[in-house]
Amino acid sequence: MRRWLGILITSLLLASLVGSQQQAFYFRMPVISADGSDVLYQAIPIQGGGQPTLDVFQMFPGTMTTQGMQVILNGVPLVTPQITLLGAARPHFSVSQGLHVVYMSGGNGTPFRIYLYDRQKGLETLISKIGLTPAADHSLCPRINGNGRIIAFVSRDPNLHDPDGNGASDPLPPYATPSPAAPWIIYIHDRDVDGNGTYDEVPPDPSVVTVATFAVGVTSLPYIALSPDTGGTYIAYQVYNPAGKVWGLFVKDWRNNIVTDPPVAVSPVAFSVPSVVGIIQPVAGALVAFTANTAFNGNRAGVWIAQVDFTQALPAVLLTPISLNNGVNGSPILSPDASHLAFHSTATDVIPNPPDRNGVDDIFVFDLTTQTPVWSSLLVRGLAAPPPTIGPFDPCVHPSLSSIVGNSVFVAFEHWAKDATGQPQIIIRKVQIPVGGGSGTLLLSWRLPRARRYVPLPY
Repeated sequence: MRRWLGILITSLLLASLVGSQQQAFYFRMPVISADGSDVLYQAIPIQGGGQPTLDVFQMFPGTMTTQGMQVILNGVPLVTPQITLLGAARPHFSVSQGLHVVYMSGGNGTPFRIYLYDRQKGLETLISKIGLTPAADHSLCPRINGNGRIIAFVSRDPNLHDPDGNGASDPLPPYATPSPAAPWIIYIHDRDVDGNGTYDEVPPDPSVVTVATFAVGVTSLPYIALSPDTGGTYIAYQVYNPAGKVWGLFVKDWRNNIVTDPPVAVSPVAFSVPSVVGIIQPVAGALVAFTANTAFNGNRAGVWIAQVDFTQALPAVLLTPISLNNGVNGSPILSPDASHLAFHSTATDVIPNPPDRNGVDDIFVFDLTTQTPVWSSLLVRGLAAPPPTIGPFDPCVHPSLSSIVGNSVFVAFEHWAKDATGQPQIIIRKVQIPVGGGSGTLLLSWRLPRARRYVPLPY
C-alpha cells in the first residue's frame, strides 16, 4: 500500500518544494528494488511541455543538463547538497536493499560527475575523482552492484585510474586506453578493496588501501551494465569498429581481465543498453540480455540472451532468442534473481493474446524458466484503477523488475500519456506467477525449444 501511496502523492510532495507555485514534473527511468519495496526514479520539471523520448541513448553531455532535476525514492525527494544545486540524472541503486543510490550531476558548463548517496548515513560522496580532485571531464552512466560495494561509470577523464588507492593517477593500461572510436573509459570504483566489509571512501590509514578506482575498458557509448553480484564481477559495453563499420557487444570479467573476443554480437547498428547478471549455473560467468533491431552475426533481430562461460581461456558464448518479432525493441532488463526478463517493444507479434495492434511501445515480461511471456502492459490498458489509466496508444517504456517475492514479481515502468495534459508517470504492477511456472492463464503459452533455469550469484 505504501508504494501506491508514495506514487500517488509524489506530485503533491514535489509541488510543496517550490512554495505556492505548483510545478509539473515528469518521471523517468524507474529502478525497483529486489524485494519490490522501493522505486527510484528521476523527476524533471516540465518547461513548455514534455515529449516522449523512447530512445535509450538520449542523454549526451553537449546537449543536456541536470539543472532542476531531482532523484525521487518511493515518492519522496532525496535532498542532498549536490542535488539541490545542480540536480541529478540517470539514478541507479543497489537493488538488494536500495540503500546506496548513485547518480550523475552537472551541466551548464560543469562536467557531469558521479555521486553516491548512502541512505543510512544520509551522506553524499563524490565518486568520479582522483584523490580529492573532481574529474576534469564528463563522467556518466553510474551503476552499482547489489551490496553497494562496486560502482561502475564511464568518463572522458584519463586521470582517474588509481589501482593502488593512493590518490595519485597511474598510467592507463593498454586495454583501457581511449581512442577516437571509443573515447569513454570504463572505471570500476571498489569501496572495499581490503574485503573487510567496511566501505571506506576516505581510508582511515593512508598506508592501507580500502578504496581504489580501476580503468577496465573503453566504450563508444557512455552506457554500460554491471552485474549485481557481491563482487560486481561482470560488465557489458559496446565498441564501434570504424574499419568494419559495425558495433561489437562485449562482456568482461574485469577482475581477471577476461573479455569476450570476438564480441558476443556484431551489428551495423548499436545494440540497446544491455543488462547483465552474474550466474553460477548452468555456466560460471555472465548472463547478458540485449536487443538487436537489425540482423547480427547472421541471426535475426529481436531480444536475446547470451550465456558467457568464463571458465575457459576463450569465453564460450551461447545465444538464445527470447523474442524474435516485427518491432523495435529496447531497454532489456533482467530481474536481480535472473528469473525474469522485461523489455519494451513496438512489435505486434510478441504474444498471440490479447491481440496487440496498437503499434506503440508495450512492456513484456518473460519467465526465463520456461522462456514464456507471463505479463504485458497490454493487460492493464484501459483499466480505471489503480490510476493512472493507460490509454490504447500511450507508450510504456523502460521497465524494471524485482526478484520473485513469494509468488509474484513487481514491474515498474514509464507510462507516457499522449493527451495534451498527461505527463510521463511511473507505474508499478504486480505480476503473479502461476504455481509450477509457465504462462498459466495470464497469456497464451509461446514456448521456445529449450528451457533453462538461471541462478545468480548471491548477494
